[in-house]
Amino acid sequence: MRLSLALGLTAALIAAQPALADDEPDSIFVRAHAVDLLEGALTPEQTTTLQLVAYQAAIAAACDGFTLDGAKVGKAFEKLAPVDAAKMTDAQKSYHDQHLLVIYGILVGGELAAMADDVSAACAQAGEAKADPEFASEVVWE
Repeated sequence: MRLSLALGLTAALIAAQPALADDEPDSIFVRAHAVDLLEGALTPEQTTTLQLVAYQAAIAAACDGFTLDGAKVGKAFEKLAPVDAAKMTDAQKSYHDQHLLVIYGILVGGELAAMADDVSAACAQAGEAKADPEFASEVVWE
């Protein structure tokens, strides 16, 4: 269920438009508040994974030559299991998944808004990131 929800949201976001700039104060503001909304639901590593997937979704929505790989996005979302999953009911796990999708949407929207003023620069920056071997294990683009 989590995979299908993630892929559905990703498809909707790809149909959207423009996006990112790591140094933009607006992007930093949105990212910080979105992470605050996670309320400790994820480990720091999981939070980074969610942010990286959101960034890549925004780039895929705004830049030619970038397409999300559904299988890779699904695997990334599988890494976002609740920290206390063993102690949670199915309803709590479902809430966790839905909450993550809301935060994911906020993060993607923040990236799209931040890069709207200079989409070509954001796309160029993404091209560099995609070519960086240190980023390869985090890439969810095709």
